[in-house]
Amino acid sequence: MWMDNVFSYGVDILLSAFAVCLFIYYFDIFFVRKKNKHSLITGLALFALWQFGISSIIELPAYANIAVTIIITLISVMIIYESTIWKKYVFVIAFNAIWMLMETLCGYILLLYCEKYAYIQSVGSFISMILFLVVIFALKKVFTDEEIKELPAKYSILLVLIPTGSIYIMNNIFMLGFTADDDRASFNSAITAIILFGMNVLIFYIYMKLADDLCLKRMTSIYEQQLELCERHQQEREISILQLRDEKHNMKNNLVSILAYAENRDYEKIIAFVNEVLGTRGMAATDISHSGNIVIDSLISYWFMTAKQENIEFSVDICVPMILPFKGADICLILGNLLENAVEAAQKVEGKRYIKTKIKYDKNNLLVFVSNSYKGTLMKTKDNRLRTTKSDVENHGVGLPSVYRAVAKYHGTVVIDDSKPGCFRIRVLLYGNRK
Repeated sequence: MWMDNVFSYGVDILLSAFAVCLFIYYFDIFFVRKKNKHSLITGLALFALWQFGISSIIELPAYANIAVTIIITLISVMIIYESTIWKKYVFVIAFNAIWMLMETLCGYILLLYCEKYAYIQSVGSFISMILFLVVIFALKKVFTDEEIKELPAKYSILLVLIPTGSIYIMNNIFMLGFTADDDRASFNSAITAIILFGMNVLIFYIYMKLADDLCLKRMTSIYEQQLELCERHQQEREISILQLRDEKHNMKNNLVSILAYAENRDYEKIIAFVNEVLGTRGMAATDISHSGNIVIDSLISYWFMTAKQENIEFSVDICVPMILPFKGADICLILGNLLENAVEAAQKVEGKRYIKTKIKYDKNNLLVFVSNSYKGTLMKTKDNRLRTTKSDVENHGVGLPSVYRAVAKYHGTVVIDDSKPGCFRIRVLLYGNRK
């Protein structure tokens, strides 16, 4: 008697181990394991103990047995694998539904063709596991190379209804088939089991198809938004180009007029014309800069008066000769942009507003250093350059690309320093011996 019990327990242990293998082979297709090895051991031990218990020790009503099996399987999956709860729930229900259908189908086959083995649980369990293993290998062949995407909860709930309904239907049919002493009833039940099995296998295809379609819709939506942004950016760029062309055209015409006045030595008209263009009433005399370099002195004076109107403290330290080995247009572009950006930035400061300018000429090299107060956070590119978009960087982004290009002509450098909160510093170095 005890030998029979030992043999029975041995068979149950082997079947439980087989069930664990099916568990691993199946869920490894759809999920990624957690890196923690303890999670794997804990989850498999829980699943194995339950499989051993229901086969040899624990006796529960049919629906209670099914419910607890699903719960234990779900808990084991949650312990071992990474993913969302709804995705896990879909594949856990499908796992149990297909396994139950395999057991039901094997029961009917044995009942029809090998009735003497139909009531031996271990035989039916082993055959059903073999069939389930074949199904798992087929699923692995189909889905191994595909990424199993996440599906929203509402779709997961809908998909779960099919395998859940299959479990309920097959449990009732199984009970009716074994109580009815009719081969035809058993045959029809077997056919029903095959149809339901096919429906549950289709769940995997439906899941993948829905996930792919939803992913495609999301990607399409993102691409449409990006396309809209590109179109908007292109329109803004075209408008900017047109404005630049207009400004260039107007500047050319203005310079032609100034040149004509200059050739006629009509200086009063030149002054009046320039004041009209600038929208000023002339440049008042100031001692802020008197280096003798007309380009530098005029720019310093203009932006000094502009800063004064905005209650910005403006200090300078200039030591340059009258003539520099650099093009006046380049000096005008570099210094003009730096001072304009500094004034615009300081205007937005609520507390102390200041601009400090230092220009030195030494050994044929020109150093321009500007520091100012500012408010906000600077946005930089990977090469430590400021972005030229007018967001927060509206303070310092305008005209900087032109500054970089002009400095590059003289193999110079541009260094930006914002390490001190609320203080923006930029240093430009031009090499006069490297034209």
